[in-house]
Amino acid sequence: MPGLIINIMVFVTIVLLVIATYEATFAHKHLVAERLSEIKKIEGTTEEDDELRKSFLDRLIKPAYRNIGNTLGNLTPREIRNNIEKKIVYAGNPWNMNFNSFISLQVLMGALFGFLALGMVWLTHTEGSRAFFLVIMGVIVGAMVPLNMVNSRALKRQKQIQKALPDILDLLLVSVEAGLSFDMSLKRVVEQSSGALNKEISRALDEMRMGKTREEALRGIVRRTGVTDLSTFVSAIIQSEQLGSNIASTLRIQAGTMRQKRRQRAEEAAMKAPIKMLFPLVFFIFPALFVVLLGPAFIRIMQAFGNML
Repeated sequence: MPGLIINIMVFVTIVLLVIATYEATFAHKHLVAERLSEIKKIEGTTEEDDELRKSFLDRLIKPAYRNIGNTLGNLTPREIRNNIEKKIVYAGNPWNMNFNSFISLQVLMGALFGFLALGMVWLTHTEGSRAFFLVIMGVIVGAMVPLNMVNSRALKRQKQIQKALPDILDLLLVSVEAGLSFDMSLKRVVEQSSGALNKEISRALDEMRMGKTREEALRGIVRRTGVTDLSTFVSAIIQSEQLGSNIASTLRIQAGTMRQKRRQRAEEAAMKAPIKMLFPLVFFIFPALFVVLLGPAFIRIMQAFGNML
């Protein structure tokens, strides 16, 4: 009987791990697959034939997985939903993730870590409240993994944008002073650079070609990134356009300001370095140094005391 329970837990854990790996690897193909299915329906393919061609995973597992996310997503308070959606946007919508798929991933990871904790409890013969606590902690840790992934990805992307902004402004300034318009300068920046900020500028240019105003497109960049320096720059450009002032002068001032802020952040990081190095020095380097320097002397002292006795 115990062997059967362990086999069942191992099987369920492997299934959940396979589903999580599949979602993380092939989630970006879901949108394409849905569009192809719509095209097939337009061409006359019946829904029954299309369902019969799908695999067991597509017919049962994935719809159940999405239904869990939709149900729990509708029950989530609006404020929490808005905060998580904002973090997902700041992270660049990794794997075409939305709020409902994020909730589904949280449930999946929580169940996976819960089963792993249950297996550890069974193997270590832990009983009572301690076993219950370990299982609950496993579920909580598993549910927090997707949130930590999104937060770290959003923070990393924001730092990349913040770091690339002064160079982008210098290139914009050079292009505008060479006689190009602001929109053509943005296009030149997209052609000459790469990175997260470059992708956002390219998206803004596409939105302007589709009919959005320059102000709406630029504010969309700020809304999708959440970078304070970029918000300051966009506000200055919009104000310069509304007042009819020289945009080259605005770019020159903004470029100088961003370079100064980057220098200040570098100096601040350099001042924090000694404090961050304190704990590795105390707990790792100093003990090894003391062993090398004082070890032979300590051995001789112990030998001297031994001879005296």
